[in-house]
Amino acid sequence: MLKIGEFARLSQVTVKTLHHYDDLGLLKPVRIDPLTGYRFYTVEQLPRIHRIIALKDLGLSLEQIGLMLDEEMPTDQIRGMLRLKQAEIQQEIREAQRQLAMVEFRLRMIEAEAKFPHLDVVIKRLEPVHCLSFFPRVQRRKLGVPIKVQAIAAVRQAIAEGKIQHTGTNMEVLHGETILPFESPELDDEKMQVLLGVSDSQQEVTLEPLGLLKIHDEPAIEQAATLMIAKDDSGLRAYEKVALLRRWTIAHGYKPHDRVRYLYFQDASETLSRDEMIFEAQLPLDVGD
Repeated sequence: MLKIGEFARLSQVTVKTLHHYDDLGLLKPVRIDPLTGYRFYTVEQLPRIHRIIALKDLGLSLEQIGLMLDEEMPTDQIRGMLRLKQAEIQQEIREAQRQLAMVEFRLRMIEAEAKFPHLDVVIKRLEPVHCLSFFPRVQRRKLGVPIKVQAIAAVRQAIAEGKIQHTGTNMEVLHGETILPFESPELDDEKMQVLLGVSDSQQEVTLEPLGLLKIHDEPAIEQAATLMIAKDDSGLRAYEKVALLRRWTIAHGYKPHDRVRYLYFQDASETLSRDEMIFEAQLPLDVGD
């Protein structure tokens, strides 16, 4: 038999907790010395205390736990409940991380206010582009860099074999009014589109792991606000600069469309680090009334 202190250390609870569980009838000692009042437990009682702790961590009251233990809930059922709780907590963590990212974004936007009047913006006309188009979809985020490396290798090989008649133009288009980071979990399947400039004779082509690359004619943009985005001393990320760029266009009497286009001068085919990429954000505009 184990003294209460020894059992408390084994079960990772306090002696005071064991006294409380005894008073509630949740976990009675196997023996109480009639002279000293010392409580004694056995190792066979460890599974019960572990069940109590597990159910308590699920948010159940001690009264509820007592009823469940009296019904001798199977270990598999408790394990299943814990896994559900685990999934719930993981979702709460993801939501907290999303909220934290948005708070950090808003803080950075506040800090960027001083730079707002000095954005390097140009209005110009952009010609139409004949492209192959594909949406990277969710596997881009689930598999991370490996899928990116595979995609780049597949495109390079297709260009070398003549399957893709590449003109050297590489673009990404983000659809929707919300400006999101490229790695954002909210950047869903149909929001990010990759465009490869190709010759007029180009046909659709299927590549692993990208699937079908469809022919797409990216229209001319009559007016566009453009901003050179590269690694610089501003400390702002690309999507943060685009948020400021959208503000600039509205402040100057333009109506921005619900899409932003990135034209790459140094892209993922040359570096996998976004800090080393050089690209231009192109925001299609309507002239305000």
